[in-house]
Amino acid sequence: MCDIWKNRGMDFTPLEVYDKLPSSLEMVDLTGGEPFLRPDMAKVVRAVRKSCPKARILITTNGFLHHNIEKQLDDILVADPKITFRISMDGGATMHEKIRRVPKAYEKVIHTIDILKKKGVIDIGIIYTLMKQNKHELRDVYAYTKKEHINFSLNIVHDSPVYFGKEKTQLRPDPKEVKEHFDWLFNEQMKSANPKSWAKAWFNKQSYYYMMTHRRPLPCGAGENFFYMDPFANIFMCHLKSWPIGNLKQQSFDQIWNSKAKQHFLPLAQKCHDCWIICTAKDAIQKHKMRVLFDIPNMMIESRK
Repeated sequence: MCDIWKNRGMDFTPLEVYDKLPSSLEMVDLTGGEPFLRPDMAKVVRAVRKSCPKARILITTNGFLHHNIEKQLDDILVADPKITFRISMDGGATMHEKIRRVPKAYEKVIHTIDILKKKGVIDIGIIYTLMKQNKHELRDVYAYTKKEHINFSLNIVHDSPVYFGKEKTQLRPDPKEVKEHFDWLFNEQMKSANPKSWAKAWFNKQSYYYMMTHRRPLPCGAGENFFYMDPFANIFMCHLKSWPIGNLKQQSFDQIWNSKAKQHFLPLAQKCHDCWIICTAKDAIQKHKMRVLFDIPNMMIESRK
């Protein structure tokens, strides 16, 4: 869960800002707040596709505004037929509504997923954020994704002064209380014949390691391989740390990427252990894929014990 929606006075990022994104980007995650508060998401997707022709574009949504999503989806698919969607789900109906504090929150998520499937969206997935409150919901959420043939991603709850909000790590469960759930998920994902499922099992295994040690298994690439842009076009090294390096309204991307501010924060990022979530770990996994591949045979043996 994120608290960025609580920041009052925020406006939508102007479309012309997306025109200044670098063409080298391979992944762009359009998130919020809630992206479908914008009535022009198709224009945003079109602008990103034009600026970043190689990028995989992903929209992360809470799924509550299913009417807005349905209204805009045809135009979004014209702008990018391969658009990816990720929807937050914290548990079954009772738990999801309890955490989100929105009436019929779960029902709205299910409706959104049905809309996406009917419209022909190819890549749909659920993001489940593990907390004390919903630790027993993991298996049910995973089972739902298997039944619906959609993707499943697990993140442990994190702090962030610029995105998730502060004092979120106190919501984490005791690692000992969730070990059996992680072991179960690991074994389920290793049963698959799909190597992508093995990679997810590796990531989730490392997520448990991170909960135990508070140490990233791989170094962070913030400011080298990815960055975060807020609604005001402020560019940060990542969305976990308040490390601003420029503003895309006022500067070119090259000016920001080669700035003294970035050089100042880069050594801090390289030594940082403040997160292990898929959006900040994916580049490290790709960069160190031989480490992952080396671990797979041992993981297969472990899963068969």
